Amino acid sequence: MQYIKGIENYRNEHASAITLGKFDGLHLGHELLIERVIRHKERDAVDSVVFAFDMTPLYQKKKIEYSCLLSNAEKAKRLDGRVDYFVDCPFVDSVAKIEAEAFIEKILVDTFHARYVVIGTDFRFGYNRRGDAGLLQKYSKIYGYEVEVIEKKQYQGREISSTYIKEELKKGNLALVNVLLGYSYEKFKQGI
Repeated sequence: MQYIKGIENYRNEHASAITLGKFDGLHLGHELLIERVIRHKERDAVDSVVFAFDMTPLYQKKKIEYSCLLSNAEKAKRLDGRVDYFVDCPFVDSVAKIEAEAFIEKILVDTFHARYVVIGTDFRFGYNRRGDAGLLQKYSKIYGYEVEVIEKKQYQGREISSTYIKEELKKGNLALVNVLLGYSYEKFKQGI
């Protein structure tokens, strides 16, 4: 797997199956998206890409405290050997201010040569978060990629999310944290 920091450093002319999001913690909900990308790679000989927005620059700019379950390097370690590319995209002004349509054309189509775009139901992109699954599907007819929208995974009636996991981590409920992540958080953090 290649770990790439910044969209501008991605250099590949092959078609891809790409999933996009923040991917904090790489929990069981994220696994649904990643597994779809891997399946496309195996079936259609496309490159598998996990594209993660790193929100740290935005929160620093707004002077908001922000904690991640996993660092970008730890995410790369979790993904290594599973996908072809992990692209860490700092959420800087040039990314935050790109119009949704331009994001589709310049990033998904021109840069990643997306054949498959796999997202969760709540995925938003582009300036003012104007882009969504509907816009991706509209432009898929123009650019020839396929959009897959994956429903949120639930555990005991609640959506699995990084917020949920952080709440349980604060309570010291490591058993539930490990269930929601699908791996042992404390062992991973210790490098065991």
